[in-house]
This record gives sequence, structure tokens and C-alpha cells, in this order.
Amino acid sequence: DSGCPGFGVKTTPKGRRVFIVLYRTGGAGSRLRKYTIGPHGRVTLHQARAVALKIFAARTEGRDPAAEKQQARRRLVADRVEELVELFIAEHVSKTRSAREISRLLRREVVPCWGMRSIHEISKRHVIELVTEVAARGTPSAANKLLKVVKTFFGWCVGRAILDLSPAAQVRAPARERARDRLLDDDELVRIIRAARQVDGPYAGIVELLALTGQRREEVAQVTWDELDLASQSWTLPASRTKNGKPHIVHLSKEAIAVLMRRPRLGKFVFSLSGTKAFQGFSAAKRELDQLSQVTGWRLHDLRRTCVSGMARVGVAPHVADKVLNHQSGTISGVAAVYQRHEFLVERKDALERWGTHVAGLLKHAERLVA
Repeated sequence: DSGCPGFGVKTTPKGRRVFIVLYRTGGAGSRLRKYTIGPHGRVTLHQARAVALKIFAARTEGRDPAAEKQQARRRLVADRVEELVELFIAEHVSKTRSAREISRLLRREVVPCWGMRSIHEISKRHVIELVTEVAARGTPSAANKLLKVVKTFFGWCVGRAILDLSPAAQVRAPARERARDRLLDDDELVRIIRAARQVDGPYAGIVELLALTGQRREEVAQVTWDELDLASQSWTLPASRTKNGKPHIVHLSKEAIAVLMRRPRLGKFVFSLSGTKAFQGFSAAKRELDQLSQVTGWRLHDLRRTCVSGMARVGVAPHVADKVLNHQSGTISGVAAVYQRHEFLVERKDALERWGTHVAGLLKHAERLVA
């Protein structure tokens, strides 16, 4: 092409015609480079010439378009989603308190769907399709949780300059979640605790300690012996294990101490089959518990809500109950919230002793009725 030197058409040995651009990487005598624009027919002459002009413009800026194209192609092959997910888990997720759950979501939902693809191929539409599929299974809360994890993953990729923009940035949650308000009544609570004691392994103790202390499932399930001071009836959760990142002291009522004293010291973890690994078989144990108790439509987290409601019934003030649960108090606002530093340790001890006595009374009453 006399109007665009270096731009032309090459005929391959198989007879295909391809638009190309030839240029030198430096001055006269320097290396000759070839940039393939595309096949004649699929690409029009007008389109090919426009690309050629852009290539020559890039050369005047000192760039090497052919090398850039090769680098981009290698990048597409190298940045596989599966490899990046594992790197994300190792560098970021493993340091979080929800590492196990986040890793499970990524490996169960993201890797099977996108694992072998380049991350640069994943679009907003792909993200929407993935979370919509999960929501369609009847689990909107799981879909919302997955979207949150995927957004964090893509944000991490942007932070590492793997991506320029996150394809999940503007994706909305597929469903609005309704806040749960399930409270267990006294009869249900008794049936659950009595049934839990029939389940083999450490699960019974986890359920009972959840009911007696109102702490979170993973906090209880992963408690270690060195966090406990049974002599002073206290359990100190380190900042690394709490949701708000602050250390938390939990008073252990005599009923809670009794639960812990029933556990054999096999190793580091209190609730463990081996001592070296915290209990994990929640799904199977919960199904067995539901069959034994005949209480349905509840989750372990409802024990936390039931505990705080129960403390209110036995006369515990809301701000004390908030401290027991390690919540930021919702009963104090404004300047008072900033300066309210008192931990109410004495009041918290009294609250959990009252609640433990109440639960023990319910269980004794049920035993008398059975006898």
C-alpha cells in the first residue's frame, strides 16, 4: 500500500489472505517485525488500514505493537482463574477469620465454573450468571455471600494490577435477605440440649456452650484450652478470633464449666475428635440433632439470639447483654457511645450466671416430668 508503507496482504501456503503490517523496531537495518491484523474477508480493507495507521502511530511513540500483542496473549494464558484463586486464598483469605468458609465458596462455586479460563475473559455478565444460578437453587443468602466473596477476589486482582477494573464492581446482590428473628422457646431449648447430649462426639458440648454463652459458632467450636481459665471461670477470646477484631472475655457459669469438664483433653482444641483439629462435621450432626429433638426450622446461630432474649427475661440490661455478645452497644449513641468504655465485667458475670441457672432449672424440670 503506497499510502501506508508496510501495510499489505500476505497469502499463506494454504491460500488464505491475511492483512499484515511490517515495521522495524529501530532504524535502518534493525529487526523487522510483523503484526498480523486479521484475515481478508473477516476484516475489511478500511478496518485493516485503520489498524495499520494506529500501529504506525504507536511506533512513533517508541512502542512495539507486535511485542505488546504477544505479551497480552501470554498474559491471557497465564492468568488462569484457578491459579489466581489459590494465590488469593494463600495471600489474603488464609489471614481472615472466615478463611474456611470463603475458601470453600471459591473452590465449590468459582473454580468449577471459571477455573480454566483467563481472568481477563470474565465479564460482568459471567458474574451475574454465576450468582443468579446459585440464587436459583433456593439459597439467596448463599448467592449474596458468594457475590461478596467474588467482589473481594476481583478487588484483590485489581490491587495486584492483574486487572484494571473489576467485572463484579457494579453487580447487585440477587436477593434481599430478611433478618432472622427465630427465637427458641423454653421447651424447644430443652429438647435441643437434651437431644444434643445423645449425639456422639464433641457436637453436644458445642451446642450447649452456644446456648449458655451466646457466643458465635466458630468462636465456640474452635476454642482452645489455653483460652480457658477454669479456676477463674473465664474464657478469653483473642482479637484474631472475634468478629470485631477486639479481645473478648466471656464469663463461664458453673453450667458452662460443667460442659467443659466433660471434654477429654486430647490436644489443643476443646471440641475435637483428635485434639489437633477443631470439629467440622456440623451438617451431619445438625441433621441428627433435628431428628432427635424434633425441633425444626432453626439454626445454631438462633441459640445466640435465644440467649440474649433469655438474659432480658431474667433481668439483664440491654447494654450488658450487648457486652456479653461482644456487640457494639445499640442502646448507647452519639458522644456517649464514644466515651462509654466500661466493660461491665461484674454485670456480665452476673448475667451469664443468671442465664445458666435459668437453663439448668428448665432442664431439671424437664427431667422431673420424664421421671
